[in-house]
Amino acid sequence: MKIAIDQGLKNALKPELARLNDRLELLAKETDGYLGELRSYVLIGSGKRVRPALVMLYAQLGAADAEAVQTVSLAVELVHIATLVHDDVIDKAALRRGRKTVVEEHGTDAAVLLGDHIYTWAFQKVAELNNPQVLGLLARSTSVMCAGEIEQLKRRFQFDLTEAEYFSFIYKKTASLFGTSAQSGAILAGQSADIQKAADLFGTHLGIAFQITDDLLDLTGEEAVVGKTLRTDLMNGKMTLPLIFLRNHATPAEAATLFESLQHPNGQIGELVERMKNSGAIEYSQRAVDENVRLAMEQLEKLPAGAVRDNLTSLAETLQRRQA
Repeated sequence: MKIAIDQGLKNALKPELARLNDRLELLAKETDGYLGELRSYVLIGSGKRVRPALVMLYAQLGAADAEAVQTVSLAVELVHIATLVHDDVIDKAALRRGRKTVVEEHGTDAAVLLGDHIYTWAFQKVAELNNPQVLGLLARSTSVMCAGEIEQLKRRFQFDLTEAEYFSFIYKKTASLFGTSAQSGAILAGQSADIQKAADLFGTHLGIAFQITDDLLDLTGEEAVVGKTLRTDLMNGKMTLPLIFLRNHATPAEAATLFESLQHPNGQIGELVERMKNSGAIEYSQRAVDENVRLAMEQLEKLPAGAVRDNLTSLAETLQRRQA
């Protein structure tokens, strides 16, 4: 993984993640020509692989078929990659994983079509497993993700966004796939409905924490460390949790100047970030991260003590303190 993780977790996942990376590389090279070039551009390289890790770890609860685990892990990563390609089009982002985005390097048309191609590819892989439950989960999660992006797009530059709306957006666009990944692993391991539900909740809360951290890093991170274009939320009128906190704790006069700054943020980004830091918005948002990690870990109490539970705990703690 790109993020530093506990050595025990690293050892537990190393063979499976190495094989996943090999499969991504093979998929990238299946096709020649321009499509092959585009595939290689997004499939070969670094990635956190958190969603595949959730599939793999929960699958270790039972005697899951190794090929099925690999296929579902591959599919959730493909769906994630497709969303990144499309997100960069929407956000007009120039940098992803330390290099130019597809839209920056190849243009909008190629990026949109490539994202569509990767989505359908993921579903084809899962369909070949003949597991309707996992296929249905992945299809539903992808639909929910797209709905969340559409809803957030509609609410850009609308500064009355509530916390409840914000959490609805991040559940849909990020946490739903985390939950599906964990639940799919539990299904492949033959676990009970209760354990499947607990897996879904673990992944969901972890995904919410992950997205809040992403939103914080967009404001406070450094591009050289994070590896992607930052401040895109501000530039694109997205009300994230720190901004909502800042607005909620502003006087009417401060709110008026804040809205003006958010309407035309270019040139005022540094000032906006400083206002958030001084307001307590960053600490408030970090507490929301910590609370969702706590709620995620509560779900692990339903698992038997052992390596799987320990490694899921390690994964949650790692994501809680990530800086990229």
